[in-house]
Parts: sequence; structure tokens; C-alpha cells
Amino acid sequence: MSTLSSDSRYEKLASIINALGDPDTLRILDKAAAGFKSRKTTVQELKQTPRRYYRNLRKLNDAQLIEDFENRYKLTHLGEFIHKLLFNDASTYLLADQSLIEPLKKIGSRTELTIIDNYKDLINVLVASIEKSKSEILLATKYLDMVVVQSIVYALQRDIKIKTITSEKVDFSGFIKLLGGFVRSFRPSTLKFFIGGENNYRSGDVPLSFMIVDNEIAVFEIPDKDFRLAFVSTDKEVVKILYRLFKDIWNQSRTLHMPNL
Repeated sequence: MSTLSSDSRYEKLASIINALGDPDTLRILDKAAAGFKSRKTTVQELKQTPRRYYRNLRKLNDAQLIEDFENRYKLTHLGEFIHKLLFNDASTYLLADQSLIEPLKKIGSRTELTIIDNYKDLINVLVASIEKSKSEILLATKYLDMVVVQSIVYALQRDIKIKTITSEKVDFSGFIKLLGGFVRSFRPSTLKFFIGGENNYRSGDVPLSFMIVDNEIAVFEIPDKDFRLAFVSTDKEVVKILYRLFKDIWNQSRTLHMPNL
């Protein structure tokens, strides 16, 4: 199997970057994800002049990002990869409020960073991190997941120090009521977290969901209406920034009084 030479590789990358360096070209690429026929109505929908439309179409075709299959343009395998990267992964980060993703700015070349683009994988990572915790878990969350909550409860039974901040939009009291008999089976030291342990949990304005374990591992999501992307980092600077963020949110949050179970 032959491989591209360095010069050919650079030329290939340059052709792809050149093809994508225009909003109108990106619109065509995005439309090709569902497939489309090249006709007058398509040009009108894309709000491009015929000349500009065909020029952009040719650039995408030359870069092997789209192809004409049975009189219908669609993404090539390379095009599908680029489309997912741009519209699903990178756009979530690039278009997010930069003030909410400050931790990413501190990530350097030495950082061990894992990208998670599947919610199920995120839950598995959170649970695994909680199960391996040795001393402390700090959790700030915009929503609650039953599997994660159960893992935290088991961590409490191992005498792990837990502090949580939930979004003001989350009905945490109602959620705890749902735990009912599950909670009643806990030993007294665990129940203190839910009943009378106001120092353990608060409610406030949570800009993004994140968790810090043992001040060594940070798991954080890119803020969005639905889950899109999350990161796991062991970079000390990233952990330090999120730790400070947690403290800031904590100090501005209110004590969350839990109902009797």
C-alpha cells in the first residue's frame, strides 16, 4: 500500500482546507450530508449565485469531499468524516460561549485529554472515576443521572468526601424522594449527606457540568442544550482551574434543604 509523500500530504490538506474556507462551501457540504440534486431550486435554497455555487461544488468535488452518485450529490467517506468533525464535534466547542470553556484554553501539549462524544460513554467514565476515588469528589451539574447518583452514594459509604452543586433548574428534592427505600437502607453516616448535611450540597447557577476526583482528574462537558461533547483531563492546570470554578460557584450558591425521607 503506497503512502502520500510529505509534499503530497500537504497539498491534500491544503486542498481540503481551501475547499472548506468559505461559509457557502460549508453550506453545500452540510446539505450533501442528506444528499441533494444539483438544480436551480438548490442554488436558490443555498442563496448563492449559479457561478459561485458551481465553483464551490467543484472545489468540494476536487477535494474528494462530495461525489455525484446517480445524479445526486452526497458525501464521500472522507466527506462524512470531515462533516462529523466540523458540524458535530468542533462546532460545539468553537461556537460555545468562550467564558464557559476557559479550562480548555489552558490545555497544553503535555495534557492527557480524552474526548467523549457519546453520553453512555460519559456516564461510564463518570462512574469509573467515582468508583476509583480515594478521598474527595466535587460535582457541579446541570442535570442528574440516576446511575451517577447511585455511584456517588456508594462512594459515601466508603467515606469519600462529597460536595455537589446542582443547577437551580434541577428538582433535586424531588429526585431524592424518588430514591425512597434505596436511601433508607444506607447506614447513618451516609444518610447525613441527605438529611441535615447542608454542608454537602448546594443549588446555584451552574454554567457547565463538571466533576473533579481527588483533585487529580477532571471530567467536564461543553455547555449545550443536549449532550454533545465532554472531556477528561489529568492536566494539573485544568484541574486547578475547575477547582477554583467549583469554589466560586459554591460560594455564590445557596444551601439546599432536603425533605424528610
